Amino acid sequence: MGRFIKSILLVVNLLFVVALALSYWAPVTNPSDFWHLAIFGILAPYLLLINVIFVFFWLMLRKWYLIFSLTIIVFGWKNISKIVAVNSSELLEEGRASLKIMTYNVQNFDLYNWTENEESRDNMLQLIKEQDPDIITFQEFYTDEDDENFHNIKLLVNELDYKHFHFEKTLTLKEKNHWGLATFSRFPLSNKNRVDIDGSRGNLITYCDVEHPRKDLRLFNVHLQSIGFGKNDYKFFKKFSVQNPDIESSKNILKKLREAYIKRAEQAELLGRYIDDSRFPVVVCGDFNDTPLSYVYNQLNKRLKDSYREVGFGLGGTYAGPLPSFRIDYVFVDSQIQVSDFDIIKENYSDHYPVSVVLGI
Repeated sequence: MGRFIKSILLVVNLLFVVALALSYWAPVTNPSDFWHLAIFGILAPYLLLINVIFVFFWLMLRKWYLIFSLTIIVFGWKNISKIVAVNSSELLEEGRASLKIMTYNVQNFDLYNWTENEESRDNMLQLIKEQDPDIITFQEFYTDEDDENFHNIKLLVNELDYKHFHFEKTLTLKEKNHWGLATFSRFPLSNKNRVDIDGSRGNLITYCDVEHPRKDLRLFNVHLQSIGFGKNDYKFFKKFSVQNPDIESSKNILKKLREAYIKRAEQAELLGRYIDDSRFPVVVCGDFNDTPLSYVYNQLNKRLKDSYREVGFGLGGTYAGPLPSFRIDYVFVDSQIQVSDFDIIKENYSDHYPVSVVLGI
């Protein structure tokens, strides 16, 4: 390999080193102040992979240049550990009671048949039945009071034996079709509340107290601001890999990203204040629409444990939609709660995979 080519590759390597370094600043930088860093946070898994490849590439050539990528990886290990988990399940500690919780963005139970599978909703309910969680939190929940087949509250209460539920609506049509966030439990639920998010119709924070025989818990069900990509935006990403996309499409994508980052940051700060005010140990479940190297994630993780980082393994992608799989669905728990098991169930019935955790309380 010629000296000129090596020099070019070294410059490219240094650019990716800088990019990975910038991703480390994303969690501690409010997007309202400088939203561009959030993009580096999203790209962090790919930036990490490229730097790892450069380490092995220079190693094979026996070049000391590997020190650049190796240094930034070692320097940022605390951040990298948020992206890649290398743990395993744990036995419940003696004296703790087991509590299994699932969180699932069900995409309105595939109401509009995005998956082109007429049985998606029934498959979701069957999956829940098989997993048999004590508590399940739904985002993008849908129920129809006039249609017995799609009265999903009644199905969960009567057929899956979740006698206690908390449903907060984000939209109602014809006084019978309801969308929103729902929590179903085998334990009594009290103090049911909602926290409305200014400027957002479909996003919401809800919480209630779970009256568990061992210890009362405050359970949050969260759906934070989505980016709101449409069909044309997804076409943009497909075109990006084969040809130069038009400037207007690029500007539209960046505008949507900026607005979503800023809104989510405000919503995460609002959620944090409610967590701080809780008199019970807290569990937070839901679709955060943001990755582990983000300001949103940092607002939660500085208060609570990320259950995936406790006992998970790998990248843990939870998004099953048209873009690459990112980890955007979480279960955060109070420091006094043990995380025993974590499972991402890879079934494409929705654009999110269901997440299941076993806690020790």
